[in-house]
Amino acid sequence: MLVSDLITERNLIPDLPVKDRATAHKVMLEHLVQQGFMPKDLIPSCLQSLQAREEKMTTAMGGGFALPHATIPKLPSLCTLLARSPLGVPCEAVDGKLVNIFFLILVPPDQNQTHLQTLATVAKFFNRRGIKSKLLQAAGVPEILDLLRAP
Repeated sequence: MLVSDLITERNLIPDLPVKDRATAHKVMLEHLVQQGFMPKDLIPSCLQSLQAREEKMTTAMGGGFALPHATIPKLPSLCTLLARSPLGVPCEAVDGKLVNIFFLILVPPDQNQTHLQTLATVAKFFNRRGIKSKLLQAAGVPEILDLLRAP
């Protein structure tokens, strides 16, 4: 599995115009619904699951990156989304920095292995030297997708 397998033009938000984490989650979920990745009636349970996960421990990993993820009952299949917030969003990151890049992962309850594999793939990709700043500097969707495909 590669990050480029997980993100297309349809599940990418190049400019997330929000000022707080809860709104970021809501806008990302609404985008997934609009693009046909999940049914609208799952938004409340997704928001609740994401909030519960954040209450356990922040998913803001530091370095301007957050990896919100949750297991969602009745979700038909794995849903992912990459969102860029050039201004940054306060998310109680371990280093105190604002989050500029969100990578959302939602999985059905019976896909634990997929969940772990996806988390590992995304974490490995975003640990690459300079990738976050390159994504933030990318001019738009085509350039972002090119960066995700780069070896």
